[in-house]
Formats: sequence, structure tokens, C-alpha cells
Amino acid sequence: MPQYLSAKEFRARIPSIPDDLKRWKEIIVLKKSRPVFKVVPFEETPTDLLDRAEAIRDTVQPELQEIARIVHKIREAV
Repeated sequence: MPQYLSAKEFRARIPSIPDDLKRWKEIIVLKKSRPVFKVVPFEETPTDLLDRAEAIRDTVQPELQEIARIVHKIREAV
């Protein structure tokens, strides 16, 4: 569950933000009662993004090389 902090509270808590993130997982900073930004823990495995991208890859859409091959065949036919 995210923790909501005013911008003033956030500035005052900056030294303890890493510990707060471990406890709250997400901090939403408010200014004039409106969300300004969200602070979330950094994911240390950059390959995680690549794994997620691979997992959601659309298998119905052809690869770029396949598209290039089709365009080449069309151009040869003309």
C-alpha cells in the first residue's frame, strides 16, 4: 500500500527514504493535495525488463526480418 507524504514531509524524511521504501514499497508525494510524483524501489536486474518484454512479445506480428523479406518479394514482383 502506498504511503502519501506532503512535499515538505518528503524533504524532511529524505535521509530515511530508503528504509521507508522497504516498509511501504511506494511513496506518493503530494503538493497542494495533488500527487506530484511517485518514488519506488529501483529494480537491480536490468535483464528483468528484457525478460518482461520477451514474455509479452506479440507472436502473431512478424519479425522485422520477415517484413523485410515480404517487402523485397513485393518489389521484385513489380
